Amino acid sequence: MSNFIGIDIIGEKELVEKLAKLPPAAIDAGIEEANKYLVNVLRSYPPQKSVTRVEAYGIPFFSDKQRRFFFAALRDGRIQVPYHRTQALARGWKTIGAGRNQIIANEVPYAYLVMGTSGEQSRHAAKIGWQRVVSIIQARMTRILENFDAGVKKAIRKLGL
Repeated sequence: MSNFIGIDIIGEKELVEKLAKLPPAAIDAGIEEANKYLVNVLRSYPPQKSVTRVEAYGIPFFSDKQRRFFFAALRDGRIQVPYHRTQALARGWKTIGAGRNQIIANEVPYAYLVMGTSGEQSRHAAKIGWQRVVSIIQARMTRILENFDAGVKKAIRKLGL
């Protein structure tokens, strides 16, 4: 398990087919435009919803050590109830690099627990309504491709082709 999420849009089959037919500058512009759209989508939170640990896991604590930590952290202020959203996960989404080498990443230490693969995402996050990154990409593929096409068209106009 990694403690961050990284997305490389080149791995998508539909995009790879389109990329083979384009000039390098258009490819770079298309990928950057698609990534910009995807980062904005990934930054949105689901509506706030209260889900108890019993609803998510069937029991309030997995161990006595976990229970003691929770109440000690609650007492000294490390944990607040009810939970207040800080938007740290949303601020963590960013693009790294440029063009074909650009990736989308979120290095917030708990990102994989909230939006990671099905084996990584916590049951609590899933019950609240957080979608996994893979599901978001699959659901938005049409729009991702539209943004890719828009970036390519803009680059082609700039190149005068």
